[in-house]
Amino acid sequence: MEHPSSSATRRQPSARTPRSSPSTAPFRPEDFPGCESFHLPAREVDFYDGRLEFWDGTTETAWRACDVSPHHEGPSRLLVQMATRVAMLRGSPIRCFGSSALARMDERGRKRWLMQADEVLYLHAPRLRFSGSIIDVDEDPLPDVVLEVDHTTDVRRRKLGIYMECGFPEIWVLVPWESSRRERGLAIHVRGEGGYREAPESMAFPGWKAEEIRLALTEEPLSGKAWRALERVALAMGAREGTGPENDPLIRSVNRTAEARGDARGYARGRAEGHVEGCLEAVATALRARGIGLTCTLTEYRELFAGHSIEGLMAAALECSDEADFRHRLRGTTE
Repeated sequence: MEHPSSSATRRQPSARTPRSSPSTAPFRPEDFPGCESFHLPAREVDFYDGRLEFWDGTTETAWRACDVSPHHEGPSRLLVQMATRVAMLRGSPIRCFGSSALARMDERGRKRWLMQADEVLYLHAPRLRFSGSIIDVDEDPLPDVVLEVDHTTDVRRRKLGIYMECGFPEIWVLVPWESSRRERGLAIHVRGEGGYREAPESMAFPGWKAEEIRLALTEEPLSGKAWRALERVALAMGAREGTGPENDPLIRSVNRTAEARGDARGYARGRAEGHVEGCLEAVATALRARGIGLTCTLTEYRELFAGHSIEGLMAAALECSDEADFRHRLRGTTE
């Protein structure tokens, strides 16, 4: 399990004010369908090595999902990849903490309950601070987005209500496959005054529609449509915050390297040819890092790169689904 702050010291017990009134209803097996229950003493919770759907401190009962196959875990890993792409194009970091522990504590600092999501995202990482090695739902910043994958489970029974009670702003519930227990799709639950409402698009990622997110979390390889939606959302987020791809350290470094090599070779071979070769090397490096190779000749790419900035070339390289989609993106912007 990845902890949000490995260097943070454990918070001392203090007077606590929950963000909302804790529910007193007991937790029952039917609240966590698709899970198996077992006894887990409080003294062993912090040392448990598996993933817990939920743990009740009153009865020391834990629930874990029966299914731990790639069908359940795959979408959360894809979300991390998507968040990384968004962060690079937006120009500011996004922190992903996987299935980190979310817990509510009592007045003496003991866990009342603990649960784990499939993925939690914080969109404004530089301001992120935690009080300890878990995410305390009453004292720590809450994630901007929580992903729950319901392949064989159903968080609507109880877990979604716990998120609402604690004030989590946005929950994505993904039923990923045709083989899943319920009809596949992605529901975006956005918190309002009266609780959650199901929204057609994300509030955290403005303009990213539910179906576009579902495709991004389930398609392999990603279609050009899914990549273009992600690119549109990321650039719009950056424009709203005054940032862009050039604010990302990796893209900025690659751009500077390409420009320097292009200039240096330009004096020996002509600036145009040097620029193209420098761009080609930078773009090829970015594509290879994503498992995409280049098969065209330098002459063919010199013609294709004409009229494009290095920023535009790198954006296409980072968002394309394969080499054909990369070429299509460059041709499409000049037609």
